[in-house]
Amino acid sequence: MATTNAIIIDTDDLDPATVAAIHDAVAAVIAEASGMEPAANAVRGWTPELVREFDKRLRERGRSDRADVIRASARSGGRIDRSTVVTICQLEPDRKINGFTKPIKGVLNQMITEGLLPADVANPLHPLYPSGAIGQAIGFDMPSEVAAVFIAAFNED
Repeated sequence: MATTNAIIIDTDDLDPATVAAIHDAVAAVIAEASGMEPAANAVRGWTPELVREFDKRLRERGRSDRADVIRASARSGGRIDRSTVVTICQLEPDRKINGFTKPIKGVLNQMITEGLLPADVANPLHPLYPSGAIGQAIGFDMPSEVAAVFIAAFNED
């Protein structure tokens, strides 16, 4: 089993410019340590080409439902609610969606290991919980700037 280390920086009281500067500094350190140079046009690690590769790999793993949810999330500005996920995936309305992002993380980790994505790449589908509680996800979220890259990639299909 691999061990993951994390550094958590509370940015709640920081202005957006400071948060962006922290993100850029961390990305530079990670890129230097990994020997990976991210593409100049990458947004939080993503380019349209990498989005299409990510989508293709999810579908090759038989996870077209996850790929479709990510597309729908991007098209809605980065957020998708649980009921829409249930509809897209043709699930029973009361079915739990625990572990829904596991195949997504698997493809992300594979592409990071291969050097295609930086280690600090933005997760395209992060679960949302009510009032920050862990339990049943009420939906999923991706950063809006990443959603724009995903939309651009899908529009080029």
